[in-house]
Amino acid sequence: MFDALLAGYYGFGNFGDELLASRAVDCLVSCGVERNRIAILSGNPAMSERALGIKAFDRGAGSRGMFAAISSSRCVIFAGGGIFQDASSLASCLYYWAVIRIALAMRRPVCAVAQSVGPLGSRAARLFARDALKRCSYFSVRDDASRALSATLGLDPPMTPDLVMGFSIPRIGGRQGIGTVLFNVRPCSDKRIAARAVGAARACSAGGCKIRGVAFADGDMAEIRNFISLGELPECETVLVKDLRDFIDASEDASAAIGMRLHFGILSKLRGLGVFMSPYDPKVECFTNRFADICPDFNEITVNDIIKLLTKSLFEDKRKIDADEAGRASAEDFKAALRACSGGC
Repeated sequence: MFDALLAGYYGFGNFGDELLASRAVDCLVSCGVERNRIAILSGNPAMSERALGIKAFDRGAGSRGMFAAISSSRCVIFAGGGIFQDASSLASCLYYWAVIRIALAMRRPVCAVAQSVGPLGSRAARLFARDALKRCSYFSVRDDASRALSATLGLDPPMTPDLVMGFSIPRIGGRQGIGTVLFNVRPCSDKRIAARAVGAARACSAGGCKIRGVAFADGDMAEIRNFISLGELPECETVLVKDLRDFIDASEDASAAIGMRLHFGILSKLRGLGVFMSPYDPKVECFTNRFADICPDFNEITVNDIIKLLTKSLFEDKRKIDADEAGRASAEDFKAALRACSGGC
């Protein structure tokens, strides 16, 4: 019998979600749960087992693996991420609602920790999200927008940091000015959001900065290469990040970061870079408001202006993420979840 089964968008090659899985395992272990008593639902069980050192089951809806995983676990924990949203389709809400209902039908308590909720554009999405989350023994959110949206669903979850904020990675020091700028975009239906980041990166290149494309998923890499092929972004080195070592290596000579993905922004901030974000959804906007700056519109500023902004962000911005504090808060969040599910760590 496993003490906890992790569930989320794991095993699909999205670096941010794999970071969440890794931190969730760390938090459970810090609560006293033995690693060999933790399991995970994954889109690629073999990959998850190699990366995390825990038992992984196929997450396919209604699959034999899913039923086996839930039946052999004391509780199900949705750890991090934004699973209840319909930005792309209703499928995400429906799938996770079904997993929760299956778990409860099998008399397994469910918790959802450090979640983002929304966007929920359709009435059906709101109904699925509310019905699922109100049945959780414990539920917490990672951003103000999610807490506000949860309130409209009749829920009052506590706030907790994003799990990735608890990673302890070395800060870069000793830089004299803006040299290499990391650049990230992700697929997004509103092309203006990516164009804003691309324009800022292009302005940095015109100002003498070296641009390095940093992809957190295959879709990001395709977007970066597409902008290069269209001539909207200069030819540059591109890196597909698959683990923390990859990101640390890619950022070793960096001074600043311009991007869209939440965890790109968080890791860049933890590394001590000047960070500019082009938010594509409420959770990224909340992070930007607290820890970063909005990516400037390249149509409204000069090349010299953007270099000055990046320099100011690098050397004068006092907003920092305290990884130790975030890690302790996340551990307490998991303790609360385990207490709610099974009477304590």
